[in-house]
Amino acid sequence: MPTLSIPAWSPSLEVGNAIIDADHKETVELLAEAAKASDADLPAHFTAFAQHLRDHLAREEGLMHQYGFPPTPIHVHEHNRVRLELEGIAKRMAAGNLALVRGYLTEVVPEWFINHKNTMDSATAAWIRSQGG
Repeated sequence: MPTLSIPAWSPSLEVGNAIIDADHKETVELLAEAAKASDADLPAHFTAFAQHLRDHLAREEGLMHQYGFPPTPIHVHEHNRVRLELEGIAKRMAAGNLALVRGYLTEVVPEWFINHKNTMDSATAAWIRSQGG
């Protein structure tokens, strides 16, 4: 299975909210670092990426609640799915399955990130702007 391209940060990845955009920039940077890490360094890089992503999801949820984003439950449901996915990957990594971790970082996350950014995060940012945020 061919690996997907890890997106490089560019203005095309922005959604128009400074908090979300700063988090997304760091997400892309940490993803790239983790994807190219040696096997010895991969666990630390994956752990840092996963913690950043969990923190980002929590910040985004705080914004949704602060601005009364109507489809918050749907967006949070997707975040919870990703949190569970991260837990599962971490458990497999602890069992030594680095190939699975690498595949997740290079194939699953890039596609999910772009789709999530283009749909749920763009809608969230547009709503926040419409509410004066």
